[in-house]
Amino acid sequence: MKRIYAYYESIQTVPQPEEFQKANYWKTSWEKNGWECVMLNKSHAQGSNLHAKLIAKLMKVALGMPQELLPRFPHLLARYSRLAALHAAGGGWLSDYDVVNIGFTPEMAEKYENNTLIVAPDVPSYLFYATREHCGAMISKLLYSEFVIGGKFLPESEILDIKVNIDEIIANLAHCETSEKMKESIF
Repeated sequence: MKRIYAYYESIQTVPQPEEFQKANYWKTSWEKNGWECVMLNKSHAQGSNLHAKLIAKLMKVALGMPQELLPRFPHLLARYSRLAALHAAGGGWLSDYDVVNIGFTPEMAEKYENNTLIVAPDVPSYLFYATREHCGAMISKLLYSEFVIGGKFLPESEILDIKVNIDEIIANLAHCETSEKMKESIF
């Protein structure tokens, strides 16, 4: 069975019961479409030999960050720590846990896995496919890249300059803001 990973890190300002509900709906939707679901966390990220360097880079970013963006900094840490967790896990597919799978099958995924790095385009990326080597290369590139320009966080696809057409995949996913919207998408 093909695996899909998600990454969870507790952020104090975010209501945890809602996040747990999202994670449960995430798992339900992906399993319904034939995937084995694995939730990664901070301890997995720390298993990557690149995690400490990435966190050090992000702390430097925080020092130069506009004051109005600082409340979002814990989200930025989690957003990039998930790459280290996927690196430690050996690579594969990773989605945010607020993404409902409405038809993306493991068979469809195999068409995209021919050693190609995949990142959802033009948004803070909610879906990746990366080998362990890709994860390492992504993190290494992030260590020397800007994260914030003009007072906004840059999407991963822009930082990493990745332009792979994954419209077929995106059409089979729903990136939801609330667990209620996730529930409506599944049932």
